[in-house]
Formats: sequence, structure tokens, C-alpha cells
Amino acid sequence: MKNKWLMILISGLIFSACTSVQKGNDTKSKKNFSMTIYDADIESPDQDRHCYYVIYIDKIESGRTNTGLESQKKYYEEYLIPNRHLIKIEKWLLNVNLGRYIKLNNIDQPKPDYIYVNIEKNKTVRVTVKSSKSGIASFSIIEK
Repeated sequence: MKNKWLMILISGLIFSACTSVQKGNDTKSKKNFSMTIYDADIESPDQDRHCYYVIYIDKIESGRTNTGLESQKKYYEEYLIPNRHLIKIEKWLLNVNLGRYIKLNNIDQPKPDYIYVNIEKNKTVRVTVKSSKSGIASFSIIEK
């Protein structure tokens, strides 16, 4: 009899835990922040290197974009709570000789490498970052 009640109690706890996780995921599945990043002035295929960007939100590493050539658009999406957020990007390049990605030197990182965005309830913020080989980056923000 004790084992039967113990099994019912455990089953109930597992079910309620799964239900609350799904509710949390439902909120997070509604992405309200997205970034698109690319380099605009690649002049030849020899200069077009493989890269990705690491994204920091409020000084915490939050994820990274997909990998692609510098001239290709790289994407990142996230759910952010309504508030003002500090978004920072960090570029990583494929070093063919080492066979791995390495962080671009700080002096060569796109400047500015950060932006503040305001996330409002029931709105989506889309940021496009266009970087140039001179190191200057331009940000455009669209709120919907």
C-alpha cells in the first residue's frame, strides 16, 4: 500500500514538473529579439573568411550565431524579458592553419561592439549589424 502511494506521489511530481517546464518553454519559444550580422565590403573570395559571432546579453554569454562566410548573414534569436539590455558581439574567425576558430583581436573587433536595446512587452526587436573591414559597424534597430 505504501509503495502504491509513493508511486502516485512520484508520478504526480514528475507530471507537474514537466508541465511547468512546458509553460516556461512556451514563453521562451516566442523569440522577441533577433540579430543579423554580416560584413558589407568583402571585395574578393580570397578575403571572405569563415566566422561566427558570440552574443553577450547583459555581460553574460548567451549564445552564438550560425557559422558562415563574412559576407553571408549570420543570425541569432532569443527571448528577453521586457527591460533595457546591453547586447555585445564578439567575432570569431576560422584559422585554417590551426584548424579551429579563434577570437578576433580586440582592436580588430567591429566598433562599436555593443548596443543597448529596450524590449517592451508584446514587441519584437530586430537588430541588423553591418560591419566593414575598416572596423566600423553600423546598427539598425526595428521594433514591431
